[in-house]
Amino acid sequence: MGGGGGPGCLMTLSQRDLADVGVLIGCALRPKMRPGADSDYRALLSRYRADVEFRNAVDSVLEGLETQVLSDSDLGLVLGVRRESVFAYRISDLPNVGGVTERLLVGLVSVAVAAYAFPTPADFDDDRVRWVSVDELERFLRETCERFKRTPEQAQGSLDEAWRTYDRLSPGYKADRGKGKARRSPASSTYWIAHVLTWMVDQALARSAPARGPEVFQLLERFRIQAAELAGNAAYDVLAAIRRSDHDRRAAP
Repeated sequence: MGGGGGPGCLMTLSQRDLADVGVLIGCALRPKMRPGADSDYRALLSRYRADVEFRNAVDSVLEGLETQVLSDSDLGLVLGVRRESVFAYRISDLPNVGGVTERLLVGLVSVAVAAYAFPTPADFDDDRVRWVSVDELERFLRETCERFKRTPEQAQGSLDEAWRTYDRLSPGYKADRGKGKARRSPASSTYWIAHVLTWMVDQALARSAPARGPEVFQLLERFRIQAAELAGNAAYDVLAAIRRSDHDRRAAP
């Protein structure tokens, strides 16, 4: 991880410089904040890229927070965190996700989005736009469940419990009872897919793309960079392999 300047890299910086380190990190922790719309963020990002001493100071502070810079593009600093970090994202942080069942579903859907859009290591280096829809992801996960029924040994550990939980959900639109206006129920699989994608919009990882169809989402650069950290994750590897095999089968003459 970063912090190449060592413990002494902060000693030559002024109090104002150290405050700027904090400002830049604060900007990076606001997912919807963009350098193009904030002159202070833009100036500090430029300094991070050009000033080695300042960069080392930022990286050293982040290292102490169990966090690192994954990218410093014009879109801003994209941070990755270790599980122990105070900034680590936890599935239970999502709204309406408290129990084990909910965490399994959200975890499965989150990994499925990455595997569906980026099924090969080379995809993480390809910045072309990716689109996903609730219906596409539902089909992918439903077909994956059918595959696991035939070859359950493919899914081990938490993935085994997660797909079985997903498979028990209604595959379509299941409205809540007694709620007045019809809406999806947590007993439907599409509820959880839409829930995850909507949360991703809130975190500036995706944006809604209604012009391309109902419940279609564009995955943003921030998601591609962060999803690359899943490489080597057992659940991702299994789902990505299934996605690749499905693609190869459909592409075959």
